[in-house]
Amino acid sequence: MAGMTSARPLLLACLATVLTAGPGCGNKPSQTVPEPTEAGVAKATVPAPLELPARPLGLAEAAAFGWRTRGGHPAFREARSAEARSAWPAVVERCRAALAADPGHLEASWLLAAALGRLGQVDELLPPLRDAVAGDFGTWGLASLELPALQAFLATPTGEAWRRRVEQDRSLFLAALARATIVNAGGDLFAFDLESARWLRLTRTSGAVISGLPVPGARKVAYVARLAASGKRTLAIGVVDLSRGRTTRAIDLGTSGPLTIVHSTKAPDGFWIGAGAPKLTWRALADDHKLSALPAKTTRPAGPRLEVNGASSRLTAVPVPTVTADWDEQGLASAIRIGSSNRVVSAPSPGLIDGNTATWSPGKSHLAFVVQLDETCTPGAISSAAYIADAATGTLTELERAAKGLAIEWLTDRKLVIAGDRGVSIVDLDGGAPRLLAGATNLVVPRRRPTCDPVEEPVLVDDPELAAGVEPADGGLVEPP
Repeated sequence: MAGMTSARPLLLACLATVLTAGPGCGNKPSQTVPEPTEAGVAKATVPAPLELPARPLGLAEAAAFGWRTRGGHPAFREARSAEARSAWPAVVERCRAALAADPGHLEASWLLAAALGRLGQVDELLPPLRDAVAGDFGTWGLASLELPALQAFLATPTGEAWRRRVEQDRSLFLAALARATIVNAGGDLFAFDLESARWLRLTRTSGAVISGLPVPGARKVAYVARLAASGKRTLAIGVVDLSRGRTTRAIDLGTSGPLTIVHSTKAPDGFWIGAGAPKLTWRALADDHKLSALPAKTTRPAGPRLEVNGASSRLTAVPVPTVTADWDEQGLASAIRIGSSNRVVSAPSPGLIDGNTATWSPGKSHLAFVVQLDETCTPGAISSAAYIADAATGTLTELERAAKGLAIEWLTDRKLVIAGDRGVSIVDLDGGAPRLLAGATNLVVPRRRPTCDPVEEPVLVDDPELAAGVEPADGGLVEPP
């Protein structure tokens, strides 16, 4: 009994040891206990990889992209001259001077990061690199992973974190483009993200974009820019691919017009450009951004078309799905019939509904269109008005009037964006004052105005570097490939 009594504490101790998964009493150590090293010291925990926090993409105002007209640009020009001589210390010094005068000069931030990479000063280049890429991801996001000057930086732990940040930001960028509305601000295209109220730059032509042809199904926009070189002005075409977040530089078409631009779903699918008179000669713009001639007997494919001549452009989009009317040669009619409800909608006399502007809301509950009120083109006369018609009842609601034409696009079933005399504004059908998008001047498609109404010419920036009307490359490989 005495032996059993003395063994009881030992038995309880062993039982407690087993319950706590500790060694002893013939039990193996638990797999969750760190294995000792040869020195008997537990192995150190592997630290988590460095992660860079997200920053808002784009800029808060469209005007913030105008650094070429601000105080830091003279120093940046000197930095570009030093870059041409591969004088990298001077590039760094001049870029820092440019940023001291204008912290928002994103080109200076990008070139500074590239120059620091050239000098091997990889520990200093992350702040300017983040400023440039966050502000203009479409231009420098993916390019930052390919620039030779940044390869030593990308091989560091911070550089590896930067790669992950760019991939994460690319997803955010594409999501913003999917929900944004595309507008023309000062002659360049921007995606305005209503959710974040940020501006994402899509083209870099320094104010040369005239208008464009959007293709929602393909999630692409063909834009037409007016270039200036050697005293001549010609038209050029480029493509914004919203699904990939890529913009191609505008290709000079060698003519001031007239041009017809369409999107074809038959081979070769993509954008076609027709030129010449009286019979159009067609070329196709391939995905590799090269133009190829189409056979002489090629005919224009069906669908909306953008007609451009000099600074003037006009969209032709009739017929309109599920809408019938006795359209005249300009796409105008005094009344239309909505197929879903068989309702007849008439324009207020003597107005005419412009079928080329008619566009359905996403849910097909309302049809928006522009009504031509005056065809005399009297200076200052209110010549057009934007309306919506309820598809079920045919009830008309006027939204805005203008003297210089109107363009309309739906954002949601209850929100539209309208370009008019005041600029571009968002209208909510549920009430409230229109929200003006400061800096935006037009939508992608041209405003619809009477044919006798003159079109204002785009203003090209007087910049020796912009002889062709498009911005040059900065700091070596900076443009998306």
